[in-house]
Order: sequence, then structure tokens, then C-alpha cells
Amino acid sequence: MRFLAWSLIALLGLASPASAQWTRVTEVQPTDIFTVWVSGDTIAAGADTAVYVSTDAGLTWKRSAKVAAGVTDVRAAFVRNGRLYAGADGQGVFFSDDLGDTWTDFNQGLVGGIGNDQLDIIDLAVRGDSIYTASIGDGPWVRDLHSGTWSHFGSQMQAFSAGNMNSIVVGGSRLFATGGFNGTVFFSDPGQTDWTLSLLFNDRFAPGLNANNAIWTGSRWVVGGGNGLYQSATGSPPWTFIDFGINPIVFTGFALDENDVWASQGTGGGTLISRSHDGGVTWENVDTLFSQFFYDLAREGTTLYGARVDGLWRRSIAGVVSVPTITPGRLAFAISGAQPVGGRVHFAFELPEAGPISIDVYNVAGRRVGDGIRELRPAGPGSVDWDASSLGSGVYFARLTAAGRHATARLVHIGGP
Repeated sequence: MRFLAWSLIALLGLASPASAQWTRVTEVQPTDIFTVWVSGDTIAAGADTAVYVSTDAGLTWKRSAKVAAGVTDVRAAFVRNGRLYAGADGQGVFFSDDLGDTWTDFNQGLVGGIGNDQLDIIDLAVRGDSIYTASIGDGPWVRDLHSGTWSHFGSQMQAFSAGNMNSIVVGGSRLFATGGFNGTVFFSDPGQTDWTLSLLFNDRFAPGLNANNAIWTGSRWVVGGGNGLYQSATGSPPWTFIDFGINPIVFTGFALDENDVWASQGTGGGTLISRSHDGGVTWENVDTLFSQFFYDLAREGTTLYGARVDGLWRRSIAGVVSVPTITPGRLAFAISGAQPVGGRVHFAFELPEAGPISIDVYNVAGRRVGDGIRELRPAGPGSVDWDASSLGSGVYFARLTAAGRHATARLVHIGGP
């Protein structure tokens, strides 16, 4: 399975106290749940070979039959007018009129990709009477829900090397898609037959920056990138970056309730759950979950659902209190071992609370040197190594940022370029 490694990560390490807020939906097997979707009292969750469906707000669950032979990942699932749709990695799109007891192939016309990558479905969206796919490698496709066959939708995504998609969503009447690894997102309004490019870095491409997911909050677009969130009232520049101090972020999930926007940002060390009260402009952290990796989020009433590598989980969001930006406690930071240092530096620290940390190194002129460290860490003592081999001989300053505070350590380096 493509993301089996994350299942192994989930078994390592200790859970943070916030994890006690989350409980597993026991009727759903503890395996990869790649997506969760909610509309009213109906919930659909895509698993490895099947879809789990609840039509009573999560009280009871039904596991569907296997979507198709050879299916290993069901990456998209939703119900519309009583019909259950599923998008499968490598198998295309299927529907069921009996909530998953039987499945019908819905791939007519979905042909022509390189290595059949048009069948690598990672997301589905509906606008009006049309259904759209996001494929991993062959861009977006469209089909009428009632008749006809699939066809490519536009050419701009492939023109900008963004055919390797991550999501396709609808906000209002706009279709919005993320794809490519150059800080690119795209939108298409009704009547348009192609896409408009939008750059998260506003005036330039951003090589290596992946856009994971997006949501329309009612007042603006929020995009989950590989290094944080980006928000724009129009979906076009200017985009404003919200930095949570963790990198890289592999998956971003979003959920919307009456007043708040929720985001899950999954990284190698776990997942950060955050909330915005103002449509995505400002954010506060709610849960820091170590060694627990989320693919997706959805909300039903006062319950937040999380699609995780170890099943479907939920927690109440009624009266949720945010993690304070600063809490009493000790923040300490030092260079371990003798100085001057050589090729590697060993940083030691003590954190007053769990959460994201960042460590950056600066020269005496105040310019940052080398790559920074961005991780999720538990409260208490910790350490991390940093590669100093690119530094010239001289004096530097390392800065730790955590819990809304800063600590600095002097670093003397010898050798190198």
C-alpha cells in the first residue's frame, strides 16, 4: 500500500494527553481510512477495499462490499441522491445504489492516461450535474452524472506540470484544484472550460512546494501546503502564509462548522489540529497528537471525525478550549558537547509544552544559514542533530522557537568551506 509506512509510524512513540480526546469508531476496522465525508446525518469513509457508511449520524455503520477486484485504496467517497460513489487508486470510479452491497463501474470514457494513471483517483467533486475527478498523474476529468462519458477537463494543469493532483473541491460555484510541486493551485468558474493558475508565492513559482488540499470557508479560500496554510479571499494573489512551525506537511484535512474552520496537518512526527474562528485568517492550536497521522477531517454536528492510518476516529468539539499560546514553564536551549563544533551540532532543549518547534542558525550579520529544523515535539527534554558541514569557521547563533517564546545559544564552528 502506498502509505503503509504511515501505519508503522502510528505504532511508534507515546501519545500526547490530547489523544485522550479522540476515540476510535470501533465498528470501522483499524486500518487506513483515507477519506471521510459528511452531509447531514450521512457519513462515508473510504478504506482499503471498501466504504463504511452511516446514515444515522455515526450511531451505526455498514461496511460495503469490495468496490472492485484489485482495489487497495478508496481515496474518495460520497453519497448523492441515495447513490454512493467511490474513487479508487488505480481502479477509477464506481457507484452503488444500495449503499455498497453491489457496485457498478462508472469508468466509461476514462481512458488514455500514461500507464492508466487516469484511473488513479485521489479525489472527487460534484458541481451541478457534473462529477469531476482528481487523478494522480493525468489531471482532472469530468462527466455528466446522468449520461455521457468522461472527458479531460481543461489543459492548463498539464501545461504547468500539475497533472499530479492532490484534491478537487467546490466552493460556492467555483471549482478549485491543487496539483503539482511548484506552489500551484487552480480554479475554474461556471462557463469556463479550462483552469486559471494561481501561485501561492504570489509572484513566482515555488519549486518543491506541494499544495495538499483546499477549502472554501464562506469568506475565503484556505490551502494546506507542505509548509503551512495559505489563505486568500479570492483564490488569487495575494495569498497570506500561516506558519505553524512544522515541515514537511504531508496531508492536510479540513472541516467546517457553523462558525469555525478546522485543519489537520500531518507530518512525520504526528498531526497538529488547529481551529480558526474567522474563516481562516488567524489560527489557534487545539491538539498536538504525536505518532498519530491523519489523512482527512469532517464534521457532523458537534463531532469531528478524523480519517487516520489506524481507523476512523472522532472527538467532541463542543466547548473545545484551544491550547494557549504561552504557558508557564521552562524553555531551555543549549549546544551539547565541547565547542568549537565540527560537522554536526547536537542541540539539547527543554520545552514547557507539546507543540511545534523551529531551530534556525544565523551568522553574526543576522543572515540565516543552512536548513532550519521544523518538528512536533512533546513537552520536556529533547534533542536533535543538525548538519553544520556547510558552515565556514566562525561564530553563529542558534535560535529555538517554541510555545510562543525564543531561546538562543552561541555556536562556534571550525573547519568546513
